[in-house]
Amino acid sequence: MTRHIERQREREALRPRIIDAARALYGEGGCDAVTLRAVAGRIGYSTTIIYKLFADKNELLRAVTDEDFAGLTQALGAGDRADASLPERVLGLGRSLVAFARQQPGHYYRIFINPPPPIAVEESAAERGNPDQDAYAFARQLFAALADSSPAITVRDPDLLLQMFWSAMHGAISLRLVLADEPWVEWQPLETLVEQSLLALLYGIGAMEKESK
Repeated sequence: MTRHIERQREREALRPRIIDAARALYGEGGCDAVTLRAVAGRIGYSTTIIYKLFADKNELLRAVTDEDFAGLTQALGAGDRADASLPERVLGLGRSLVAFARQQPGHYYRIFINPPPPIAVEESAAERGNPDQDAYAFARQLFAALADSSPAITVRDPDLLLQMFWSAMHGAISLRLVLADEPWVEWQPLETLVEQSLLALLYGIGAMEKESK
């Protein structure tokens, strides 16, 4: 029994290495490059060890996706200031997303640009709608509060609001990640581009008023 427990612990200790190997393979060749055989070869073990922890490729990709999204949710939460105004918190959300994309470009690429097949809600390790585990739910609660903050707000649907702002942020970030070396474009600082895009939206929906001269 003791030896069985030790073997199980040894296999569990390999789990982070297996997930990291899958990430590396994904970064090199996309979803098709991730096979259990390739992962086993990358870490120097037999596929039997991989199957002890992951039933198949889909289960391994779910583990990668769950960890990537957990990192994103944690990054957004860490950058939020509950004592700030709602518009400032929206701007902070943009700063956090840019920082995440810069610090974890592979994660961002897998989540938003070239993701694996979608995960069914019931198969994910994260609880849908829990803002501590679900990045969308975390952001949605902020935009729900923004929608209710003033009668001057012209867009009241929190999902529509969130997806408008998300589109602006993701558009700027993904363009930079994909076309960073494009010599025909005079790229502006990404942080400035995202912040100015969000400010334009905040003013546009009536969440902020321009100071009178």
